[in-house]
Amino acid sequence: MDQQQPPQMPPEQAPQMPPPQQQQPQWTPPPQQPTGWGGPSYGAPPPRPMGVTLAGIFLIVMGVLLALAGAACGIGGGLLAGAGASAGDQSGIFSFLAGLGLVFGLIALVFGILQIAAGAGSLGGRGWARITGIILSVLFAIFAILGGLGSLGSQDGATGGITTLVVGVLYALTAYALISAGGWFAARR
Repeated sequence: MDQQQPPQMPPEQAPQMPPPQQQQPQWTPPPQQPTGWGGPSYGAPPPRPMGVTLAGIFLIVMGVLLALAGAACGIGGGLLAGAGASAGDQSGIFSFLAGLGLVFGLIALVFGILQIAAGAGSLGGRGWARITGIILSVLFAIFAILGGLGSLGSQDGATGGITTLVVGVLYALTAYALISAGGWFAARR
């Protein structure tokens, strides 16, 4: 059996064959990112600024001290009221001082608890804690600086005045740290 071959064409009339195609690499999806904070599309949160850390710790420590002082004033006021009742206080001075101690104690206790909450919340990046910490720090800085300056005028109060001024400056630095870290708090939302 004779096989026939197709007739040969001149090269200019021959059909043009496309050049051989190279193998295209297959598309593979990127590796799956581990899911963690914020899911796979978010990166890690930005690190907390050192000023926010120090401000939060300072607010917590001062809040605990203020809450303890408030509780002590409240207990002292209760004891004073009991002492006045057992002594048969006719003038009412014991009752007045006991009431005054209770009021100041409750106010100090509330401000202490607010400072603890603001300090702990600011360490966690909460916006409400930042605002609360700024307000409390500015108020306490003003009162501490004014009280410290007033105490410096007397000879007996110089040491207490300097201590109060230092506390006032620390409150002012706390307010500055919380104000300047607004970008970090905004990134935490």
